[in-house]
Amino acid sequence: MELEIKAWYDKALEAGNGEKDALKEGITKAIEAAVHIHRGMSPKSLSESIAVALYEGLTALGKNDEETFQFAFERLIDTVQKPKEKEIERLIAEIDRLQRHLSIEEEELQRSLRELFSGLERAASKLPASERQLWREALENTELEHVEGLGILNETVEAALVAALEETETIESSIREVIRQITHKALGEGMLSAARIRAILTTILMKASELAEATPTKAKEIIHGTVYGLNDALISTVRQLKEQLSFAPEEIRASHVANWEELIKMLSRSDELYREIIEDVASRNSPFVRDILADSANILGDHFAELKRISQETIEIARKKLATLAKEAAIKGVELKEQLTSEAKKLGTKAWKKALEVAEAYKSKIEK
Repeated sequence: MELEIKAWYDKALEAGNGEKDALKEGITKAIEAAVHIHRGMSPKSLSESIAVALYEGLTALGKNDEETFQFAFERLIDTVQKPKEKEIERLIAEIDRLQRHLSIEEEELQRSLRELFSGLERAASKLPASERQLWREALENTELEHVEGLGILNETVEAALVAALEETETIESSIREVIRQITHKALGEGMLSAARIRAILTTILMKASELAEATPTKAKEIIHGTVYGLNDALISTVRQLKEQLSFAPEEIRASHVANWEELIKMLSRSDELYREIIEDVASRNSPFVRDILADSANILGDHFAELKRISQETIEIARKKLATLAKEAAIKGVELKEQLTSEAKKLGTKAWKKALEVAEAYKSKIEK
């Protein structure tokens, strides 16, 4: 490989550039041309070939000093990396566009889902009278399965709580059961994560707190029923997860390891997480509601223990799955780790030698 450093250098001089700037332009233009012509080469082969040509070209010009070589190396790295940097910038812009598109699609999905259920509900009027009730019950159960996806969790909870207040004398037990159902369905719609649990439980507790504030004579029943119902839903959701993990296939993709680790972390403190959620909601409310929420958290007692127990059993199963995945990941990652360690040692040794050279030069200067 040849680099036309001299040709570009002479051109720059003719254009009126100073000697130093002309040399830099000559090096830059020559490297850019070489990288473009040999873009099919691997970075390793390309850098080796260009380095040899650089040495020959700069030596011929009598410019083979350390500063010039360092400038040339930096230009080579910049030139080779520039397309990758542009691609990264393009991908970042694409991520932004996709996020906006995702938001639009999520809204469209909710709208489409609502329309689907509306169509199914209207279809009931065309059925024989004897079949309508069965149809509607099946539809209501299906809608509950998609309450979070419909974006109506807040409204559903409010309607359920109001209905329990108006239609039953056993307010606390009725609220407990309806909240358990709604929460379990909502949690089952997506990945079980601390952030999602916090968002769903906070939404439900806040709505119950609002209703309790507006109905002080029934406040204790509303909040106690909601707190117990949420705890029941967490227990049933974790128990369901435990069963799913027990029968999950062993061939789980290695890319899921991070999710397993997050899952284990969340399960290890599921009872603490729920208590934190209650305390957070309490801090946002009036002293009246805050006291009832605090009291509810304190009297949960054995229910927190049950949540902790089932979570621990689920962790043990998840860890077995994670151990299998970790073995595979360790085998694949050992070569990369060795390579990075070797490169780090090499660079560290070079830095030490460079520091010694600088120290020796400084020492010689002082002695003179």
